Parts: sequence; structure tokens; C-alpha cells
Amino acid sequence: MKKLMEAINLPAEAAQAVLAADRSLPRDLDVSGLTREETWQSGRAALLEKLGPDPGGFKELACMLRCAMAARETYEELGIGEKIYRDTFACFTRFVREHRDSFGSYGFDRGFWTVRQVSCKLFRIGELEYEPIRMDGEPVISLHIPSDARLEPGELRRSYLDARALLGRAFPEYAGARMYCHSWLLSPTLKELLPPGSRILRFQESFAVTPLAGDNREYRLWVFKNPSLPPEDYPEETSLQRKLKARILEGGTLTDAKGFLVREPFV
Repeated sequence: MKKLMEAINLPAEAAQAVLAADRSLPRDLDVSGLTREETWQSGRAALLEKLGPDPGGFKELACMLRCAMAARETYEELGIGEKIYRDTFACFTRFVREHRDSFGSYGFDRGFWTVRQVSCKLFRIGELEYEPIRMDGEPVISLHIPSDARLEPGELRRSYLDARALLGRAFPEYAGARMYCHSWLLSPTLKELLPPGSRILRFQESFAVTPLAGDNREYRLWVFKNPSLPPEDYPEETSLQRKLKARILEGGTLTDAKGFLVREPFV
């Protein structure tokens, strides 16, 4: 576990907390419920109950890291190399750092999401994450945009092409599958808030976007860092923060949206 945390550059303070938490857990603790899609919710709920009080979430993170270590065998079977393995599980590093940005201390509160990574259902390939799913019975690849992704066309294009090649080999039924995204980054409202030519708006151009009813409240975490803040306390450090905060305080919303990737994206 220590080697894995070093490989993904988990901050030393968080790594020490994880190791201390791991030493408190039974060696034979069953974490398999985290690694099967059909038991993500029930298995995680049962595990959290068994773990008991978990300040900072480091017991759960230790369990997730145990699953990540076991996932290496699946990666080898799928022919997926070490770099993608490390990049995928660096999600833990990103999440504990985001916890510090939001709340002032390292912690882990994304176990509801990282069941995808430890189940070998979601992979970080370059700048983007890719999750083979089924939508109305059709094989579809769901795109996710990590908070540290560089939305530069060249980097995104490289990620897309590498993902096409890798996923086509590892999951033949997904070769050529449509790629889908549901994210605040696709919101049509952003055209009113961002300058022409912004990287986010250029990112949108690679999708056939469909607005959805209601608003996308992901912005509370990804734009303002702390979803528990009341709107009047949202930070105003960036132009987007200032403009979106003003819109929310005036009673506006960020329109929800989804989209499918166009045939030749990120060019």
C-alpha cells in the first residue's frame, strides 16, 4: 500500500493517516462488495457500517486502496499498462487534495465514486476518464472530465485516440462505441458567462449538446470548491466565479446538459 501511495503521489500527511487507519482494520476484512457493480451501493453501505466512526474517511480510503492493489491483476489481464493504472488511481490523490481545498484538511469523501475505478470500470487515459457503460442496451463510453484535466485540443485529441485504441482492444464490444458526457461543462449557460474562444467553450464544440430540464448543481463543487457554502459566500477569485455567483444570486441557474461526441472531436 505504501508503494502504491508513493506511485500516485499521495501527500505524506494523508498517506500516514491511511497507513494508521489500515493497521486498525482486520486483515481479512471483506472489501469485495466495492468491486462488483451490482453491489456498489449495498456492499459499500455494509462496509461503512462495519468500519464505524471514520474521521476523515481514511479507513474507507485504505479499503479502496486494498481494492486498487487487487485490481492490478485485472489490468494485466486486460493488457492495460502501468501508466494508465497509476493515472487512474491517482484519483485518490486528487480527491484528498480537493478535500483540503474545500474544507481545510486532507480527507476522503468520494467512495461513492471510486467504486468505478476499483472495479476496473473507469480508466484515466491522458486528460480524460472513460467508463464503458450500457445505455438503453447500447454499448456507450461515458466521458468524465477530471478537475485537473487540461482542456487543450491537442491533449484532448491524444486522449481520445489513445482511448479508442485501448478500449477497443480491452473491450471489443466497445470498439467504435459512441462517447457520451453529462457534465456542467456542457451547460449552454456558459456561453453567456465565458468569453469566446475559452477552453471550456472549445470543449463544448466537440459535442452534439442537448439541454436538459433543471439545473446542474455540480458547479457548487467544481467552480466554488465547497458545495455546502451558501451562494452569498461563494468565492470570487475568478471571472467565472464572479459571473456565476452573480447569476445565482439573481435567481438564475446553470442549465443542465448532456452530449455525444462528434465524429472527429478536439481538432
